[in-house]
Amino acid sequence: MNHDNKQLLFLSVTSFFAQMLISMLNLSLIYYLRDIFNYSPSIIALATASFSIAYVVFCMVSEKPTNNFSPRNTIFFSLLGMGLSIVLLLLSKTYLTIILSLTMYGAFMALLWPQMGAWYSRGREKKDLNRAVSFFNLSWGFAMAVSPLLCGILTEINVVLPIYVVIVSFIVLSIFVIIISNKVPYLKAVESESNYKKQNKLTDNSTSLRFISWAALFLAYFYLGFLLNIFPLYAREVLALSETKIGGLLWSRGLISCIAFFALGKMSFWHFKGSLIIIGQVALAVLSYMAIYSKTYFSLLILFTLFGFIFALIYMQSIFHGISGAINRTNRMVVQEVLLTSGVVLGAVFGGYIYEKINYERVMLDFSKFMFVFIILEMITYYVYLHYNSRKLVKINQFN
Repeated sequence: MNHDNKQLLFLSVTSFFAQMLISMLNLSLIYYLRDIFNYSPSIIALATASFSIAYVVFCMVSEKPTNNFSPRNTIFFSLLGMGLSIVLLLLSKTYLTIILSLTMYGAFMALLWPQMGAWYSRGREKKDLNRAVSFFNLSWGFAMAVSPLLCGILTEINVVLPIYVVIVSFIVLSIFVIIISNKVPYLKAVESESNYKKQNKLTDNSTSLRFISWAALFLAYFYLGFLLNIFPLYAREVLALSETKIGGLLWSRGLISCIAFFALGKMSFWHFKGSLIIIGQVALAVLSYMAIYSKTYFSLLILFTLFGFIFALIYMQSIFHGISGAINRTNRMVVQEVLLTSGVVLGAVFGGYIYEKINYERVMLDFSKFMFVFIILEMITYYVYLHYNSRKLVKINQFN
């Protein structure tokens, strides 16, 4: 195994465990705030939104300063800081201190994914970029598949147990990262992005398809925000499903996404195909409407399976078209993270509010309507943008 493959393996292992712990906390936090503090769905949604908002803000604020540091150091501080923030969460007795601890958690998380994504893709284009993106997506995607199932099992034992596991694991993972990256020469030699750009003469060859890919990403995470933050409450309290069964549904989505990430990483038919980007969004809107009639465990399993594939396609399109040809890849990853996090927050908050005031069916209907309107406005805006920038951007026939 050459150094490049070993580096991808190191990053994949780190991103796998980091995402697994993040996903475990996301799900366990819902049950923890509900069972220990008896908060309503909308209050829980606002609490989960607090670390997401902090994440977005600090992603934008920390981008330029972190470009001057080696990514291995920022990743270490991110993991350690997240672990310590969750300790504060468990010590919190009021809603204000809970929000404060989750805000700290989101701020430290902002040091992780933009740096991780930029490190994965550094110096890569076309098939090599597709391969690296596939490794990246497969690692965190598999973690998202495993974590809900594991979290469900631990929660049924004790609602606080998964949070204890997350704290210890974050600290252990941070120690692993700093020791390995300092002991292995080719990892220790990885320089900051600012130094890398100074030493390499790079030309920007970005594609305009990143814009509609980012729009699709927002929609996918808008839907995902409700599924991760509010759906577990609906499934447990209305459908009377156990935490393990709910975890199984979320696991199925993650598993299908992993399979799709792997398959799409081996293919190139979807590269620079704007029509497929739009088709993915339309499929998502249709799926949201179908969710209104999904009441049995089997029908929900089909729904989550379909969403798993659509989600994987949209995410692969977004990160590939966003990074492809770009010079400042940390910046592109920040845009990616800001959009997906904004989608999660808005999906959870608006979905939680509608669910609490009306019902689940109304949430899915309103989501579907919103998505269709969003897609129409997006297409109009994109064509206008291409028309006025035709000399600088890709030609419109790239959309065919």
